[in-house]
Amino acid sequence: MGYDTGKTVQYDEIQFELMMQLGDYVQQGIPLYFDNVPSTPLEVVNNLSVRENEVYMADFVRDDRGHLTQIRYDHVS
Repeated sequence: MGYDTGKTVQYDEIQFELMMQLGDYVQQGIPLYFDNVPSTPLEVVNNLSVRENEVYMADFVRDDRGHLTQIRYDHVS
């Protein structure tokens, strides 16, 4: 998953908050996906930043008992 470019990335408050929220979900064992690829919170935020002219929707997937099982970011066309 991803690689280190050696560059320092500056995040705004909204991006940082999203990364922290997604990190909380991951710590609870809830996997993240970006375009069907397993992703880290950092990868999700970076992908959303690079694709800022495209629309992605967060889908909070729940099981039949209403428990959150995964979070998916899918391209909306």
